[in-house]
Amino acid sequence: MDLKSMFEELGRSPDLTPFRALIEPLETYDREHNSDLIRTLRAFFAANANASEAADRLYLHRNSLPYRLSRIGELTGLDLKDHRVRLALQLGLLATTTERSRDDEDERP
Repeated sequence: MDLKSMFEELGRSPDLTPFRALIEPLETYDREHNSDLIRTLRAFFAANANASEAADRLYLHRNSLPYRLSRIGELTGLDLKDHRVRLALQLGLLATTTERSRDDEDERP
């Protein structure tokens, strides 16, 4: 089994439900404030938690990213400096992405 398949299967697992719940406050905030906290979090993880690189990927001033990460911490009540928290949020994003993909497939005629 390749990694992509393994992650897709994991993302569909009901075991990720508690991790998915960690992302919900960010989704709500993004929707209500037309912001990009989820996109910011994805870029942060894609940059291996390197804030400067993530800011570059998002075309932000590098001082803007710590502000957004702080906001994510406030909304989730989690400390992104903790490697376990980062893993939990990555699992939540995985579950969210898999759920979104499944919803897109359900909407197709």
